[in-house]
Amino acid sequence: MVEESVPVVRSAARRANAIPVAARVETKALDYCLDVWMRWQRRDDTRLGWRGRSAILQSDYAEDVEGDSDELYEVMETRVAEGVEAMMQSLPRHLDWAIRRRCNIATVWRFPSLDFTDVVGEAERALEILLRKNIATRIYFD
Repeated sequence: MVEESVPVVRSAARRANAIPVAARVETKALDYCLDVWMRWQRRDDTRLGWRGRSAILQSDYAEDVEGDSDELYEVMETRVAEGVEAMMQSLPRHLDWAIRRRCNIATVWRFPSLDFTDVVGEAERALEILLRKNIATRIYFD
């Protein structure tokens, strides 16, 4: 017995209702680390300290508390941001300022004798070398 194959014809209406899929974009490790650092720089830290904590939610018993995944990711990102900040401070001042200006943390370019476009490339290369050596950020680089 032979089955007849029926050609599958997709109608224009069915194709129009298809869900669009976003193209996958590779993020470079330096861009990821700088993105985490930028969010950390812009965080709202007005609720830090004793008054920002809720006494009901805090526990003195570490073995009773299961780690929340959001909290764990937040701790990881904080370590990355602090690592980037430490490496930024070890750069020469004009390279540090170029990265801050690139990320819109600094508002103006304060080195009129230097070309910003040239310095930002040099700053990115120098920062990437330092981040590859940092214990908190080297896992993002291959």
